[in-house]
Amino acid sequence: MVVYLVLAGPDEANQFAAGAGLVVALLALAAPYLLPVAGGAAPMLEPDRAEDTGNARAAAGGQANTGADITGDGGPAQVVRSGDATADGPGSTANTGIVRRPRP
Repeated sequence: MVVYLVLAGPDEANQFAAGAGLVVALLALAAPYLLPVAGGAAPMLEPDRAEDTGNARAAAGGQANTGADITGDGGPAQVVRSGDATADGPGSTANTGIVRRPRP
């Protein structure tokens, strides 16, 4: 190709290079739509969900949870209309939202 461009002269070589550049640019624009995605699409994770949970009460170091208590890496989580959680006494805890805990 270099020999052709040298023998063709500067004007014809310029036109050839412009055409080749156009083809490469169009291929670069089309490639994401024409080529498959490597590894496939990632699956959508269903959220851990707590809804309309009612009320909870903890005393004497206990735990009251009306939300979501998630162990592990955890994907999406959602809490909707959780009930009241109350904790009385030392060491007691209450949760109406989302608690994420590491895996044991």
